[in-house]
Amino acid sequence: MKGKSLLHLIKFTLGLDQTYTQTTLSEREALEKYASGASSAIEIGVFEGVITAILSRALGKEGKIFGIDPFFKGKLGICYHKAVAKLHIKRKGVRKKVHLVEKLSFDAAEDVPGEVDFIFIDGDHSWEGISRDWPLFSARLRPGGIMALHDTSIIPADGGTVQDSVRYYNEVIRHDHRFEWLETVDRMNVLKRK
Repeated sequence: MKGKSLLHLIKFTLGLDQTYTQTTLSEREALEKYASGASSAIEIGVFEGVITAILSRALGKEGKIFGIDPFFKGKLGICYHKAVAKLHIKRKGVRKKVHLVEKLSFDAAEDVPGEVDFIFIDGDHSWEGISRDWPLFSARLRPGGIMALHDTSIIPADGGTVQDSVRYYNEVIRHDHRFEWLETVDRMNVLKRK
């Protein structure tokens, strides 16, 4: 994989390759719409910065986004996805709005402001991971703020096994009375804090 990641970084740097994302066009459009005009945001799971840049452009003029990702390093001590993300954020002209926090989400909670307007969670999809993220970050969303949770719904064509994040959403998050469900877009659910 490291050879492919290095080749991807080189090709991306030369403008011969695009950033990778695991979101659909419909999900990206919904994220942009719901983050529009927000003054502060948190993104858990930056990957190559596609959503980071979209959210940054959607924020208000003085808006700030905290992008949380551990950016795990490979055998050579390099995280190629981090290099792509930083370059992508720079190319999109939003670097001043982005503060990358290079930690696991539960270790980064103290590195972000008390309350924010928008949160996108697309990090650890295990039961343990999302059950740590949900209580920590749902409490950080101000009343009226928007929470988008990726990989919490199944697209019928996906098939395969149900991820823990889908189960946790159905068993816990859907029943959280602090939130109102707004819509499901492909594999993402969007909620509003009451």
